Amino acid sequence: MHSVLSHRLLAIALFLAVASPAWSQPGKDKADGIVPPDAKLEMIFDKGVVLTEGVAVAPDGMVYFSDITFTHVFKEKKLPTEAGHIWKLDPKTLKATIFRSPSGMSNGIKFDAEGNMLVAEGADYGGRRVVKTDMKTGKSYILAGLFEGRPFN
Repeated sequence: MHSVLSHRLLAIALFLAVASPAWSQPGKDKADGIVPPDAKLEMIFDKGVVLTEGVAVAPDGMVYFSDITFTHVFKEKKLPTEAGHIWKLDPKTLKATIFRSPSGMSNGIKFDAEGNMLVAEGADYGGRRVVKTDMKTGKSYILAGLFEGRPFN
């Protein structure tokens, strides 16, 4: 569990380093490293079950990330397995809400030039594919799911 906590804290720290207002202000000296000297670590999300990953910022400024829910963790805890979630975080209010559940065990999230969400869905009961979601209509499209006739792993 220590590594899961470490991953979660690392993801939050990276998010804060990238999203910090001090970082984006013109004239700030960034030569000392990735994280500005006046940056403060702040817990902004603790609803995750196992591992948060795939942080991406949409064109409208909303922050999306995956909550990967590995089945072996639920089996160890003797709980019903959750189906993975994509969370949406409003950086102005720091309120996180479920964007999509099940997520296909989403892992990586990116946005293309048209503002569509691209998601790599994992194994472990996931979609094992790459999906594009049109953020205007909410419709999703499978971009790829097989390599040489076999599902992605």
